[in-house]
Amino acid sequence: MTAQNIAMIETHEAVSAADLKPLATATGPCMTAVVPLPDPIQIETQIKNVIRRLEQKLTECVADRDARSNLLAPIVDLAARAKAEGIRAHAIILFRSPDLFRYYLMHGSFKEAETVEARFQVRPLLATLAHETRFHLLALSQKNVRLLHCTQHRVERAPNTESIPRNLQEWLNNRQPDHRLVNRSIAGPSVGHMKGVVSGTNTDSEREDEYLAHFFKDIDKGVTAHLRSETGPLVLAGVEYEVAIYRRVNSYRPTLEKALNGSPDGLLEPALHERAMEIIMSVFPEPLQKTMAEIREYAGTSRGSTDPPTVIQAAFQGRVLDLLVSNSAEFRGAWNEETQSVDTGNPKEELLNAAALETVRHGGRAFVLNESDMPLKAAAAAFFRY
Repeated sequence: MTAQNIAMIETHEAVSAADLKPLATATGPCMTAVVPLPDPIQIETQIKNVIRRLEQKLTECVADRDARSNLLAPIVDLAARAKAEGIRAHAIILFRSPDLFRYYLMHGSFKEAETVEARFQVRPLLATLAHETRFHLLALSQKNVRLLHCTQHRVERAPNTESIPRNLQEWLNNRQPDHRLVNRSIAGPSVGHMKGVVSGTNTDSEREDEYLAHFFKDIDKGVTAHLRSETGPLVLAGVEYEVAIYRRVNSYRPTLEKALNGSPDGLLEPALHERAMEIIMSVFPEPLQKTMAEIREYAGTSRGSTDPPTVIQAAFQGRVLDLLVSNSAEFRGAWNEETQSVDTGNPKEELLNAAALETVRHGGRAFVLNESDMPLKAAAAAFFRY
C-alpha cells in the first residue's frame, strides 16, 4: 500500500472501538502526534512543525533517510491538503507506522505531543471514546421538523427523510382519517395550530395534546425507520411540554434523557449542534456506564483491581475485559515476558498506555477518564474475565 493510498482511505472523524485493534497490533516504529488546532487557518503550518519534530525523533531509530521519508510521506500529504479540505476540529491525532496511517479529529482540550516508540500512544484517543462520537439530533417543531446527523465536529441534514412529517399543517392535510376520532366536531379558531382539526368534547389543550401525540407518533415511525441500522444516541430539541409528549410515543431506544429545551425554530444547525455537544459531553455511553458499575462492584475481589502492577500484568496476560485509566496517571516500567511481571526498575515505557493496547488486542475495552470521573480513586481500574 502506497503512502498516498493510505492517506486517502484512513481518515476518521468519529472514533469507534473497532478502530483501536489495528493500532494495538501495529509494529514499530510507531509515530503518534497530537496537534491542537486553536486556529484552523494555520493547520498546514502546525502539521509541518510536527513533521519536523517527528523527523528529528525518527533519526534516533531509523537510520535510512529514504525510509524516514516514506514514513513521513502521508503526513506531508495531509499537511498539503488539510486546509483545502476544510478540516475543522479542536485537535488532530496522527498515527503512523510502516503499515498504517490514520488521523482522527478530536473534540476538547489537548496538549501538543509527539512520540516515536514501539507502540502508539492511544490514551488521547481513548479519552474521546469516553463520549459519543456519532449521534443524532431531532428538532421537534410544529412548523419545521429536522433530523440531523452529527459527529463531535460536524452536523448535516439527514438525507431521504420523506417518511418523516415536516410540519403539522402538512401532516394534517395528508394524514389518513383516524377512525378512533370519528363522531367528533371541528375545533374552532381558539385552538391555534389545531384550527380546523377534528375534536370531541375535550378541552382545547387536551385536543392539541392528542393531535400532537398522533403527529409525533408518525414522526417517531419515520425517525425509527431512518435510524434502524444506527446505534448512536438521539438528542431531542423542543419546548418542554412537546418533548414530554414525544417521549411517550418514542420508540428509538438510545434516546438521551437530557434534551435541548426551547423552540428550535430560530436556531440554525450549527447552533443546535453546539448546544447538543454540551449534552453529549456531559453523559457517558452505555458500555462505559456498564464498565464503571462493574468496576465498582468487583473492585477488591478476584474479578477486579485498582493496583497498577496487577492491572498491567492481567492486561498483558489477556485477562482484562474492561479497563479505565485516569488521564492524569502515569506508571513507567517494563513488561518482563519471561517472568510475566512488571519491572518498575526499568522506566522503558508508560505501562498504562501499554495495558490499554494489550486490553484492546485481546478483545477487551479501554477508556480514559478525567481523574474526577473515575468510579474509584485510582490511577487505573480493571474488570477481569477470570
